[in-house]
Amino acid sequence: MGKIFCNTTRGIRDFEQWLKKGATVYVINNHATNLAAQFEAHTYSAHRCTGRHPIFGNWEMGSNISAKGFIQQYKQVFENPPPGMRDLASPEPDCRDEGLYGIGRGQEFKGNLHDGIEEMDRLSKEARDRYKKDRSSGRRGWGLR
Repeated sequence: MGKIFCNTTRGIRDFEQWLKKGATVYVINNHATNLAAQFEAHTYSAHRCTGRHPIFGNWEMGSNISAKGFIQQYKQVFENPPPGMRDLASPEPDCRDEGLYGIGRGQEFKGNLHDGIEEMDRLSKEARDRYKKDRSSGRRGWGLR
């Protein structure tokens, strides 16, 4: 396990002393899970030190953020990739390996497609009949009783 630099005065100072041009550091990205529950809540990403600022002389991560600002933004910076997490730039897990009734890799669909089409026709006819009944009785919205 490599070094972990935290957002403290000592951590920022140690990070700036340890940093050199071309060094790669890793940070943890937090993702919203209320929108896409099937994906991970945390991934990591790699960032490279591009050198020193030409005027101020402090280390830069990318083209416009100082090392101090970088560690303040991400709260923790890792020397090695955090174990047990997926890289943000790597491909996502295949959706065929997940899901409740999904078809796995190499499997064929064994259902009857015609039954599904008939079920959808039946549901659409029910919805149409209910809409006509609601309109004729004076109700304006769907499902208002």
